[in-house]
Amino acid sequence: MLAFAIMTPLGTLVANQVGFLQDYYTEITAIVIGILFHISSTIIFESSEGHKFNIAKVSMIVLGILLAYFI
Repeated sequence: MLAFAIMTPLGTLVANQVGFLQDYYTEITAIVIGILFHISSTIIFESSEGHKFNIAKVSMIVLGILLAYFI
């Protein structure tokens, strides 16, 4: 747990100290967001027995997308 807890401060420190990473900030952020999206979608869709789509889950996802669009 300590290793995971230190990853964000360590990543921030490395990003500030290594100059060429600033040039790729947008690309690195896109990869990180994609990884988080993959992990969260895996948790959402594979948490039920048989990995079946549940109408409640799908409707909450659609509602979240709509709310994010209007915000």
